[in-house]
Parts: sequence; C-alpha cells; structure tokens
Amino acid sequence: MDLALVLILILRDQGSLTISGAAEALDVSPSTVHRSMSMLVYRGFASRSESRTYLPGPALSASSLTPGIGAELIHNTLDHLQAIAAETGETANLMALSGNKTHFLYSVEGSQMVRVGTRRGQVMPAMDNAGGLAMLSEFSPGELRALYPTMPDDLFEDLRRTLHRTRTRGFAINNGLYEHDVSAVGLALRNELGDTLGAITISIPTLRFRNVHRKCAEVLIKHGRDLNRRLEKFRAPTVHGMG
Repeated sequence: MDLALVLILILRDQGSLTISGAAEALDVSPSTVHRSMSMLVYRGFASRSESRTYLPGPALSASSLTPGIGAELIHNTLDHLQAIAAETGETANLMALSGNKTHFLYSVEGSQMVRVGTRRGQVMPAMDNAGGLAMLSEFSPGELRALYPTMPDDLFEDLRRTLHRTRTRGFAINNGLYEHDVSAVGLALRNELGDTLGAITISIPTLRFRNVHRKCAEVLIKHGRDLNRRLEKFRAPTVHGMG
C-alpha cells in the first residue's frame, strides 16, 4: 500500500513515470511496480499512454499542484541537491508553492547517522517551513494578503515581520515550526525576471540545528546562486490557487 501511495505522489508531482524508472528510483523490482500501477489504473489514479508511460488519471485531477509542474525543475536542480546533501551531510529538498502551501517535489537524504528522511510528496503550510517562508518573502503585501485573506491583522503583521527578517538575512529559517524535531534553512529560486520558481532547503534535526545552520546556509546560498543562473530563462508554469 505504501508503494502505491508513493507512486501516486510521484505521478502528481512529475506528471509521468515508467515502470523501469520508478523501479530504479524506489529500489524495488519492476514486477512489484507493475502490480501497483495496474491497481492505480484500475482505481483511476493513473492512465497508460501508447508509449507505455503512465500519466496522472482522473482521480488526481483535484490535486492543488498542477501535475508535471516539478519534472523540469527537478531535472535542473537534481545535481545541486545531491551536491548539497554531500557537502553538508544533511537532507536537501526541492519544493514548489501552490496557494499558501508548499509541495515537496524531491529530496536527497544526507549521510548523517541521524538525519531527516525524504520529504518527497509532503504538503505543508508555507508559513511553517523554510522553503515556504523563502518563497513568501518574495511577495508584495497585497499578494501576501490575497493568500491569507482571513488571517487576523496582528498575525498577518507578525508574518510580515518574519518575512522581512528573511529578506534581510538572505535565507529563511525554520526552527521546529511544523515539527519540533525538524528544522531547516531555505532559499527561493528565481529566474532573470524575478519570478519565484520554487525553493531549495536543507532539513536538519533540531538537536544539532544551532551548531550547523550557518554552514548549511552558506552552502545553500552558494548553490542557489548557481541555480538561479541556470534557471534564468526558466518560466514558472501557472499553478492552481494563485489567482
């Protein structure tokens, strides 16, 4: 059952998959993936194209993140995510914003004995994680209010102060906001027009966050500069929930 759920999340975020590709990525046999995919096709979560590629089925049409939005972004950032994880020993993540929520598109686990596991497929409130805060910090006050129309004024002002500190600092910090034992640093990715494309983060167990977060932020900023140059011609797809 867990494999089927993971396959659904990959279909939702990447827009397509093959049996061999999924088997390699998830380290299971092709026959195991095929059985799960057959069940997903039967239940409407996947459909099979003439080229034997599996696509999101009608049961995924209600997803708040446009299917396939992450595929090109993952392709362009994967080598940097792997390098970030290797340099820091911590887990590196790529995420996208949909409305006021962040979708984790990809994770590369670090080498530390105690580490944060993969976040791939997870969805959480943008204001409760480092990548979400990094992306929200790029918004104007009006755009921000449109995402949180019912938030009380005092809480909205607190959020704006947090985002101002994020812009001033140059990276976002999540010190156990969503889960007490998980903290992170985050950085928004932008193209040459200043469009926010997504964010990269480093997830760190809270117990060692204070000792390593500055080094991790330096690594993140270095790779962020390189990625923004690579992504300068990239244009963000339109996502649901942003209008």
